[in-house]
Amino acid sequence: MKYLFTPTNVLVLEDDANDAILIRRAFASAACRVFVCRNTSEARAHFLGAGMYADREQFPFPDLFVTDLRLGEESGIKFLAWVRDFEGARNLPVVVLSGAATPADILAVQRLRAMRVLIKPANVLALQEMLILASRELCPLVNAYASEIETTGREALVVV
Repeated sequence: MKYLFTPTNVLVLEDDANDAILIRRAFASAACRVFVCRNTSEARAHFLGAGMYADREQFPFPDLFVTDLRLGEESGIKFLAWVRDFEGARNLPVVVLSGAATPADILAVQRLRAMRVLIKPANVLALQEMLILASRELCPLVNAYASEIETTGREALVVV
């Protein structure tokens, strides 16, 4: 797909297929280019540009990472810690989604510098609305964040 502008590339780590569809639709409607990984192995390969993700034209490095907190094989917190240790992703904007985050979970992801923690409502329509609003807010915010780093050479302050 050809774009007239540079879209925000969003990598989504979500193991629930229904939630992944809602997330993809919401961010695509905000003019983002969305890539969904179903597990941490796929997401790790995407970050590393390994295997099928080696073609960075087709699978660019993300501008924003959206992850579920509860994943089957590895916790979202543990994977987010790996992301923060990864050289190219230390300052990557991150949004964490969860249907059941404890106060300890929220504190852990905040320590790992997640810019947002969104609690998934049980109602599908409410979840869809929340995701659409979040995507419309976050895609321009990520572009402004990247622009600030590019023009000043330093990190922009992102208020959570």
